[in-house]
Amino acid sequence: MPYCRHCHQEITKFDTDICPYCGGDKPIATGYKTMDITRPFKPVGGDYAMPKTRSQKTFCLLCALVGYFGVHDFYIFRAKRGVLDCLLSIAAVLAVGLPLFFTGVLANALAFVLPFALVWLFHVILAILYWKVESPKDGKGDFLR
Repeated sequence: MPYCRHCHQEITKFDTDICPYCGGDKPIATGYKTMDITRPFKPVGGDYAMPKTRSQKTFCLLCALVGYFGVHDFYIFRAKRGVLDCLLSIAAVLAVGLPLFFTGVLANALAFVLPFALVWLFHVILAILYWKVESPKDGKGDFLR
């Protein structure tokens, strides 16, 4: 919409002779063109690259292989959950392994390998469940690709 060059009020492009607000003669400047809203315009500034999203395949692979350390949670920017996962895995191995070791049921390293294998198996199953999720999101709220 053009503006009157006398009172600076917004007028229609058909008010070429007299301004309806101030009565000024020829309110629209000569050579006035309306803005073409169909043309593309440049962004305000900065580099607007697409965000790099994390891969669901890599996330599930990390969960299956080294999930007991919480690496898969660190990969998708969930550090608190990664630390919690690591601590819970260590606590589970120690909670099952220490009684097996000190009661003499398994008085060797096998007392800790068996609970570790169970925790690893849990994370493999968890990775399969993560793979079945339709649209998982990372810690920033972006969808995994």
